[in-house]
Amino acid sequence: MVEGDDDLLRFLDRDAAGVAFSERVANATDTAMSVDQKVSTPPHAISLMITNRQRADLRTLGFSEHAIRRMTPVEAHGHLGLNKPER
Repeated sequence: MVEGDDDLLRFLDRDAAGVAFSERVANATDTAMSVDQKVSTPPHAISLMITNRQRADLRTLGFSEHAIRRMTPVEAHGHLGLNKPER
């Protein structure tokens, strides 16, 4: 009977360890989510390039290929309305 009690205690310890592990994982996930929620995005993005899609949109707006090639990404994004802050 003593051997059966040892098995029961090992089983209960293993079960308790599993519950404790699950709680730690849940707490870590909650903490990670709250940290991600606190991180804010910068108010303005930096325009680094003009994509092919944006070039097509600029041509639709009436800009020539020569004018698009001479535009800076900031200017192009301004014409496309991409520099407006999100509300």
